[in-house]
Amino acid sequence: MRTPRKLVVIGDSLSQGFMSGAIYRTDISYPMMLADVLGCRESMSVPDFWGKGGLPINLERILHKLGERHGNVLDWWELAPALARCRNLLDEVEDYWERLAGSRPVLHGGEHDNLSVWGFEVSDALEVTEEACRRALPDQVDNLLSQIPEMSMFRTARRVLNPRFDPRRADRSQVEAATELAQQDGIENLIMYLGANNALSAVATLEIELSEDEDLWRARQDRTCNLYRPEHFERLYHQLADRVDDIGAQRVFTATIPHVTIPPVTRGVSPGGTIRGGGSPGRRYYEYYTRPWIWDRDFNPHRHTRLRREDAQRIDLSIDRYNDVVRDEARARGWHCTDLCAVLDGLAFRSTGGHPPTPLPDGLLEALARRPTLAYLLDRDSPALDTRFLTLDDEGRITKGGLFSLDGIHPTTIGYGLLASAFLETMQKEAPELGVADAQLDWDAIVAADTLINQPPQLLANLEPCLGFLDRGGLLSSVLRLFGRPKF
Repeated sequence: MRTPRKLVVIGDSLSQGFMSGAIYRTDISYPMMLADVLGCRESMSVPDFWGKGGLPINLERILHKLGERHGNVLDWWELAPALARCRNLLDEVEDYWERLAGSRPVLHGGEHDNLSVWGFEVSDALEVTEEACRRALPDQVDNLLSQIPEMSMFRTARRVLNPRFDPRRADRSQVEAATELAQQDGIENLIMYLGANNALSAVATLEIELSEDEDLWRARQDRTCNLYRPEHFERLYHQLADRVDDIGAQRVFTATIPHVTIPPVTRGVSPGGTIRGGGSPGRRYYEYYTRPWIWDRDFNPHRHTRLRREDAQRIDLSIDRYNDVVRDEARARGWHCTDLCAVLDGLAFRSTGGHPPTPLPDGLLEALARRPTLAYLLDRDSPALDTRFLTLDDEGRITKGGLFSLDGIHPTTIGYGLLASAFLETMQKEAPELGVADAQLDWDAIVAADTLINQPPQLLANLEPCLGFLDRGGLLSSVLRLFGRPKF
């Protein structure tokens, strides 16, 4: 009899390890951190997205390349050559993933244990297949104007769900792929964590388009909603939960969905100085939420794209309802539920007035102290790292942020370590049979693997002109469109 697979994952960008605009380091996702603890890293198969810094656009790589040429500040006379350099880098990425090696079948490795695909909503786990992705891809054209690989989410899904492009496996969804793994070998632990993308698009686009009944059966590329009504989310999540139960894993782990107004993809602005409570307990809301590259002195609610306070509260309250559904389904089915929403709420910096109530784990702080180049992060009263947009001083040292990557949506490697820590705590409390009661994450390895924290792009020392350049070059808006509509 074959040995059961120790850990299989159905999820979205958070479980895949997406950061700074790209899926790149699948080997340091939070499931891989848990695989270290469970003793199955060597046997856990994950897809390969190393080529050209990942898919679709690695902002960290681009800023490093620009820094090598232009130093830590872009003067006005350097903007044109920097934009040209940027376009050349993007052209290389587009060619790789649309026409070269990244578009071809993967001839090594087997079926993947981490089946997560960035951008997936709840229903996509049941509906999106490699064949559907292939049919949705447009004819290959080297686009001189839009140089982000087209339909990048579908390209990612093909490489995850059917990496060899095997016709016999072309019609498998995430759930069907996991079911096949269970039938072949059995599954000890299954993480099923989806739902954030049923609301994330609203902050990515800074507008709300509520789901309608028709969206429950529309193909992915035909949906226009970006915030699912709670009753629609409940129907879809219940359908998914039924199918996940049928997989037959020994244990199922899930988690609540974080409030999407916490990441620095949006920045709260209150021209009148009013920051009010409301919505979820302990939450404070600014008058408007706009892009992180629009500064308070420049913000004009009549000119700039923004959400109002009431919109932000509506999104958060919808997520609260989603999380009620997640907890109810987990309780009814005997699943183990990790409250990641509470974890991120406890770390939120701006919405708690700069006083997040949840301390960073001791293991992380000790690892930072042991690393000479990062020990300075502990020499201040505020948290060593926080949820604001990453900012450097003139010496290239971090003064703000560090838990979220450069796309403003996804965690850094250390941020993913916090997710792994929360899942591990649930395993220790609720699944003693796993034998991980005394296990700890390898925080030294996690900190060492965080390239953004160890070697932040020096252009971030001048954050305002840096973000202005990324905005002017269309890079930040291109990343946000990936998680807006269309989000491929």
